[in-house]
Amino acid sequence: MKKLLILSLFTFSLVGCASTPSETPNTVQETIHYSSSPCFGACPIYSVEISPSGTVNFNGKQYTKVTGTQTLTIDPSVYKKLQQELKTYRPETGANVKTIGCQQTVTDQPSAYFVWIRPDGTTTKLSHYTGCISPANIELNKLIDKLPKLIGIEDLVR
Repeated sequence: MKKLLILSLFTFSLVGCASTPSETPNTVQETIHYSSSPCFGACPIYSVEISPSGTVNFNGKQYTKVTGTQTLTIDPSVYKKLQQELKTYRPETGANVKTIGCQQTVTDQPSAYFVWIRPDGTTTKLSHYTGCISPANIELNKLIDKLPKLIGIEDLVR
């Protein structure tokens, strides 16, 4: 009986050591929000929110082909592609980060704002001034330029 009790306690203690893997940013279904700011000129000012299910909420504010709100549906694989493209630039969960390391600065350019929103409401933010020039920032600027085409809102923006 004593052996059975010890064996039972040992078994239950091992169960207590089991762990579940933590979620990585690639497995968490975050909504991705992007918005642009004004510049000196006629830069498109808009915001767009992309959900993992493929719902896209666009809000054209100024200098866009369409002003106001539009909702579209895209293939969820587009969300995954966007999530993958942004992976390099996404800050740690819960952080609020500005891009830095400007080797040159160009004035009067728009800023870009990304917000990743988890189902529990946790937000992760990245602010980027497109006039902040460095090799890494140039790559981010290229991604920002192709965003409308990537997520299917090119006809709403330009």
